[in-house]
Amino acid sequence: MRLQFLVLLPWLVAAAPSRQSNPLWYDQGLYGAYPWRDYVSFGLASPRVNVLEESVQCDPGYVFLEPRGRSVSSPGPMILDSDGNLVYMEDRYGEAMDFRPQKYRGDDYLTFWSGTDDGTHGRGSYYMLDSSYEVRYTVSPANGLEGDLHEFEITPNGTALMTIYEIIPADLSSVGGPSDGWIYDGLFQEVDIETGALLFEWRASTHYSVVESFGELKGHGRSREDAWDFFHINSVDKDDQGNYYISSRYMHTITCISPTGAVLWRLGGAHSDFADLSQGAASNFTWQHHVRWHPNNSLTIFDNGAYDNNRHLVTADYSRGLLVQLDTANMTATLLTAFVSPMHILAHSQGSVQILDSGNVFVGWGHSAAYTEFKPDGTVLCDTHFGSSAFFGWGWVKSYRAFKGKWVGQPRTDPDISRRRNQLYVSWNGATEVRKWRLQSATAADAEDDEYVDVEEIKKEGFESTFYLNGALGEYVRVQALDRMGRVLGTSKVMDSKSGSTVDGIFTPIQDQDVVALQLLLAILALMTIGLIVWACWNPAARFEEGYQRVRL
Repeated sequence: MRLQFLVLLPWLVAAAPSRQSNPLWYDQGLYGAYPWRDYVSFGLASPRVNVLEESVQCDPGYVFLEPRGRSVSSPGPMILDSDGNLVYMEDRYGEAMDFRPQKYRGDDYLTFWSGTDDGTHGRGSYYMLDSSYEVRYTVSPANGLEGDLHEFEITPNGTALMTIYEIIPADLSSVGGPSDGWIYDGLFQEVDIETGALLFEWRASTHYSVVESFGELKGHGRSREDAWDFFHINSVDKDDQGNYYISSRYMHTITCISPTGAVLWRLGGAHSDFADLSQGAASNFTWQHHVRWHPNNSLTIFDNGAYDNNRHLVTADYSRGLLVQLDTANMTATLLTAFVSPMHILAHSQGSVQILDSGNVFVGWGHSAAYTEFKPDGTVLCDTHFGSSAFFGWGWVKSYRAFKGKWVGQPRTDPDISRRRNQLYVSWNGATEVRKWRLQSATAADAEDDEYVDVEEIKKEGFESTFYLNGALGEYVRVQALDRMGRVLGTSKVMDSKSGSTVDGIFTPIQDQDVVALQLLLAILALMTIGLIVWACWNPAARFEEGYQRVRL
């Protein structure tokens, strides 16, 4: 019995209604790999975060994640506020990658990839949601190819950069494989979002040899179904001169590509073109992700320092976010700042580095369920876990990237309400502008707006707020969402205050044509019922005997 209790303890504690948790117990795994909080008015559960360090100097923006893994029951895009409270989540897309706000033609969109994830690559499309969380654009690569999960970057010119994997034949004899082998070629495209027209395409196999790869062949590449990923492209960016910057995880290289497709230079890997003025610290990154170019000719890089748990594929003690200054005239690279997790996380895959408008740097730890905000000098300001660190090495909870930024969500849905005993719960998935909730009551379900009486107003706290009901309520209630000026943003459905069931509020009288249609439907059902009875009763003795003999044989 004691052993059974210990096995069940993480699930029992994780499901506990309290929103407070012991930080030490959290990271020791006593709340499970993915401590969560559920809601009465909303059907999904969000992570119960563990805030280990916080500061007023942290950016007040929202956090954009895509939690997934064996411990995440509802993977998908998610927004949290700076305190870790849920703002928005959606599971209808399944696993999502690279979820973040981006601008397109002056408007803000939420963008992400969704499709089939085979563990290292993806086959799918890219989605752009407007402020009401409706899909405005669905973008796919040109030439019949499928979009990979690693990158969807919208440029200031209104185009999109995306990564692609294509299986092609290749000679692998130089690395101990077959001469008639197969590889995953690493491509990227730039396409016009409105028309889908291809503007630019580049592929790794034209410029890189398989012998430069640090990835292990391990018998792969002998068939199309088991192609070898020799390059592993995982990010693309573009500067104001039209040059592209790509990251190759398996080459340990960042490559700058001209608008004509020529390789201008390489940083890192077996053939780096830069002299490292930081004793190797600016170019010794390995298995890296999420490279971004910045206007002062610097790069941010997420240096994983590891591929998996195999000792010979772990090349660093911990992962780092890097800010590297390039001098392309003298071809030198200098490490300006390294951003390191307080617990020295070693993330075997994924990860991101973002410079915020404030100058702070926001790092998502990819394979490890954590994100950290730093001062520009690398000092930790805020540190948050959305899964237990005891399970970081397993990747049971992870987010490919993590971002922080501004967002205004104005869903077209209604606020959700639900009653439990004498408490009325209210929430509105994705609504960012709600500051207060107003409870109203009326004597009739179809009451007009001016017939409702204001009962109480409460401040919106977290994702879900609670009204405590008393006997003075009218027979029907509803809740209105108010913005900071007291304006009504939305109104919930009407609820019967006694039964707790929601009603439409206004009942439409049945029309004559509806009566005729209903009568016809009932007549058809009656005829079908009579037919079934006749069929069941026809010659029952013979049927029973026949059935009995069959069973007996």
